[in-house]
Amino acid sequence: MTSLALTHVAHCVRVLDMARTDDIPEAFDERSILLQVLHYAQDTAVMKVSGLSQELARRAPLPGSPLMSPANVLNHLRWVERSWVNTDLFGGEDDGPWTANNPDAEFEQGSELPVEEVIARYEQEAARTRAVFAEVDLDMVRRNEKRPQPVTARWILQHLIEETARHNGHLDILRELADGSTGD
Repeated sequence: MTSLALTHVAHCVRVLDMARTDDIPEAFDERSILLQVLHYAQDTAVMKVSGLSQELARRAPLPGSPLMSPANVLNHLRWVERSWVNTDLFGGEDDGPWTANNPDAEFEQGSELPVEEVIARYEQEAARTRAVFAEVDLDMVRRNEKRPQPVTARWILQHLIEETARHNGHLDILRELADGSTGD
């Protein structure tokens, strides 16, 4: 993982390391590219939460989104990956913390766990996700009663890239609001 190299700029805003090249795969076949982009997005999410105090990691600065804190978003990403792999890809039981009465439980859980544990659990799930997609047939078709049309493992992998990248945009804003840090 890229270190959190912080630099002071003219107006004392910290800038996260912008010299990252870990988005470039060693090979340029489809699977290598997709897995490297997923890994890069996952590492970016971790970098956005790493180094924050418990207080800042749990702070939700947007009045209309009281569960939108850095730790909560990262914990959400962990459970989203787990759900897509376990339930949607392999047809297993959904073991996420959400319920019909509490559909946002994975966000709330992010505020209950120490931030270091949120990060560690996400990193474990992210590594597991990459290992699964390194081996699975990307053309494998999955049907799910929640969706009218089947999806492929390739689509799920691309969806996870999109989901992580979208939430990285939220984490960018939350990190800057938390301590002024900007960058990848």
